[in-house]
Amino acid sequence: MNTFRLLFALAIFALTLAGCKKDDGTTPGGTTNSQTELLVANNWRMKRVSDVANQEINRNRLNLTTQVIYDLDMQFRNNGTVRALDPKQSGTVVNGGSWKLTTDNQSIDVDVQGFKGIFPIIQLTRNKLVLRQRAPVDGKDADINLEFDPSL
Repeated sequence: MNTFRLLFALAIFALTLAGCKKDDGTTPGGTTNSQTELLVANNWRMKRVSDVANQEINRNRLNLTTQVIYDLDMQFRNNGTVRALDPKQSGTVVNGGSWKLTTDNQSIDVDVQGFKGIFPIIQLTRNKLVLRQRAPVDGKDADINLEFDPSL
């Protein structure tokens, strides 16, 4: 009888563990407050551009507007403003505008000169921001992922 109870308890424990889903923080669509907290927690610097299959796209294949983003720190602020900072010039603001999350919290609506549109959030954690953009690659429009890390 004790063996049966032990096996029953182990089975319940195993089923409980199997039913739990780990949240890795990579799924977009959290609450507005949680998404905003993650966006404003860091300044972001683009480290990589990839296609939708996660293959890196060489910088020289991108249009000038996308290439320039590599050299800037993006700063999203709680008041709905976004600023592009030049880290080589003590964080001088070189461009700015506004941002807001879409109603489903799965995209960010950015209105900055040269960088305007609604960008789906592919990943947003404290350590990574990935936005989808439609932009020229080798002169032809393609869906690309802009991958940002916190700037230090």
